[in-house]
Amino acid sequence: MIGNNDSLITHSAILTPEFWLLYSDFGEAMSVPTYQPAGDQAVLVSYEEKIDPKINERVRFLSEIIAQQGFPWLEEAVFSYRSLLVVYQPRSIHFAEVVEAIKGIEQGLQCIPSRSPDTYEIPTVYGGTYGPDLDRVARITRLSPREVIDLYSSTVFTIYFLGFLCGQPYLGGLPEKLHAPRLDNPRLHVAAGSVGIGGVQASLMTIDQPGGHNLIGRTFLSLYDPMRIPPTPLQAGDRIIFKPISEEEIPKTKGKFPVKRG
Repeated sequence: MIGNNDSLITHSAILTPEFWLLYSDFGEAMSVPTYQPAGDQAVLVSYEEKIDPKINERVRFLSEIIAQQGFPWLEEAVFSYRSLLVVYQPRSIHFAEVVEAIKGIEQGLQCIPSRSPDTYEIPTVYGGTYGPDLDRVARITRLSPREVIDLYSSTVFTIYFLGFLCGQPYLGGLPEKLHAPRLDNPRLHVAAGSVGIGGVQASLMTIDQPGGHNLIGRTFLSLYDPMRIPPTPLQAGDRIIFKPISEEEIPKTKGKFPVKRG
């Protein structure tokens, strides 16, 4: 168990006035999160059930601050769109004490890092064999295939987190006009680099996998390489633009790693 207050509230050494000079305001007030047990050795911290950049920034920042504390009982902190899973050693500390520690940090958050996100252009071939569901999305959204491509490729998507499979980015920012339900019968194989739409989410597949998203295009960049460190350059908070290219331009991009926009 935690032996003293210094171990419990070590974040106070970090959250100083000098520290906050490096950061900018969160803006509008966040909702109060909930704290729930997840099994016998984790706390799930959850905010409003929606995809929102401000909520995600807060979750990511909370994860970073917790990781900086050096808590001896902390195993890991894993964030998603709007929640944070804090895994701890149950023989070292009780659930209620972990919640108290997290609350102390969360309630002290007033700012977010002023980091400028990196933007990556993902060269994408739309339609045809590379985007077999483009016409389906067009019918559902009552747009022409060209309008679907133009709207999708002009959108700047935000990476909220990486997860599920190797380096796969979970994206936010899909225009409402492009919302389209997932396929009734998911495919058993979706090729790496496939670009799609599933409900309110845009998707980019980093490796071969099954999936039920509407496929509207494909990139031939190498999005995940376990032999590289890091295996993907994409990080939470970064931006992605799916730049249209022709089929003839595939050889120029095939196998290359994503490069930051200059």
